[in-house]
Amino acid sequence: MKMNIKAISGYFTILALSFLLHLVKPANNIYYSSLPILMLLFPIIVGHRVKMRFSIKDISLGLVVSIIILLPYYLAFGGNIKTISAYYVIFQLLSVSVPEEFFFRGFLQDSTGRDFKAVLLVSLLFSLAHLPKAFFLGEWISLLSFFPSLVMGWLYMKTNNILPGTVFHLLSNLIYHNASL
Repeated sequence: MKMNIKAISGYFTILALSFLLHLVKPANNIYYSSLPILMLLFPIIVGHRVKMRFSIKDISLGLVVSIIILLPYYLAFGGNIKTISAYYVIFQLLSVSVPEEFFFRGFLQDSTGRDFKAVLLVSLLFSLAHLPKAFFLGEWISLLSFFPSLVMGWLYMKTNNILPGTVFHLLSNLIYHNASL
């Protein structure tokens, strides 16, 4: 397991920007656009090719794993579907799930290795990247993102494609936010 200087500098850049944006409390649109853009651009700027390809097999894997893992969680919290707008789903996909999977799995995990140690390390980093939400918004539960990150990392390790993890990430966020509404 290795983590190169590009991956380390990228991670700390994202973490520092997240703390800074929470600290200065910019308008939500600045926060929710600058961080995802940086997560998408950083790997490209440093010349890392992120593996995302459209594959029905990989999308299906993401959906099946989501059902197996998320359905019990969903049912435990009442199994009550509240209305979620299409805008919110698109926002979660484009501003959260895709950029985070692009950066954390497609860049960091790919730069770290193809084994479970890499999945563990990147999951820890993913969880720690949620520290600003915990400190500034009191959302300490966000640190539990370590556990779904293990699933997303495993999906990437098995498929070499960020798409199944992106599907799981999106559905995890929608179910979590639906349960907390």
